[in-house]
Amino acid sequence: MRYFFLFFILLSLESIAQVLPNFVVPAGRTKVFETKGDLDKDGIDEVILAFNTTKKIDRTGYTRELFICKVVNGTLKLWKKNTSVLWNSEDCGFCTDNGIDLIIKIKNNTLIIEQTFWHNTRHTSKYKNIYRYQNNDWFLIGSTYKDDYNCGYHHTFDINFSTKQVHVSYDNEDCEDSVQLYPATEKLFKYPFKSVPKMDGFTPGRTETKIPNSKQFFYY
Repeated sequence: MRYFFLFFILLSLESIAQVLPNFVVPAGRTKVFETKGDLDKDGIDEVILAFNTTKKIDRTGYTRELFICKVVNGTLKLWKKNTSVLWNSEDCGFCTDNGIDLIIKIKNNTLIIEQTFWHNTRHTSKYKNIYRYQNNDWFLIGSTYKDDYNCGYHHTFDINFSTKQVHVSYDNEDCEDSVQLYPATEKLFKYPFKSVPKMDGFTPGRTETKIPNSKQFFYY
């Protein structure tokens, strides 16, 4: 049984090598992030790379591309390219002095991307989006958006697209008096998403959705 399993893995790797092209860094790209981890539960780490392109968009800087590569016999094979989930190189508001806040990691066979936008020195919008390979494609399965204003408010919007569960919390503070301006509130509900969003075409922070039976919205 053990030998059959090893033979199956070798056969799968050979099939992948025949289908996927070798990964070659496109001309002019500048690497900004690299990490490794297992995304398809085969026990072999994939390599995830993020690059700045040569295309600049006004004040938001250079567009970025995400590459997910398999490693076959020591060679990087391009598995997935995405041009939507990473913000542009300078699309972070008032963050120039601190540099771009980009984190890419792998946990539980999912790809997690975290990005932060600085509205000013006290106000940040932090997005954590979780992607998973399933049904032969890449999907957005989870999103957490934290809207924080120092000595003001802390709003969190957490979405599980697989279960359609949405959790929204509102919290406020007064730093001088160390008291709540008013009681924290929470909303937990199911939203009738038509489908689980795909990775391609999705950009964090672009979607505003009305909370049912309310004048408020949730974001991802």
